Amino acid sequence: MTPTQPDSTRPARPAHGQVVYLQIPALDVAASATFYGQVFGWQIDPPETGFEAPGLIGQWVTDRPPAADSGLLTWIFVDDIHATLDLVAATGGEVLETPSPDGPRRLLATIRDPAGNAVGVVGHQQP
Repeated sequence: MTPTQPDSTRPARPAHGQVVYLQIPALDVAASATFYGQVFGWQIDPPETGFEAPGLIGQWVTDRPPAADSGLLTWIFVDDIHATLDLVAATGGEVLETPSPDGPRRLLATIRDPAGNAVGVVGHQQP
């Protein structure tokens, strides 16, 4: 992993305990790369084997099955949860649980990516 360049928005190195690398199981790496690029705006490394997300880098791996119902659940913040869930359905994913309140200002939903992985989606409730 290459160290990040310091700027005014993030530290020069990750904080202790920060998640910095993610491997996402996928048999069709191109479909997964397209999905995460379109739905979450992640920067995809050609030829679609790796990605960069805010504060995180990673890759798709084909040597492990997708985590559909067990294991860690990754939660991704989005600006507009309803628009994001529409995009999930339009790009080969599936909405598993529609948004529900989690406290006074947060909404949570779960989706399944094209490979079959369960992913959490977090957004703010609109005033």
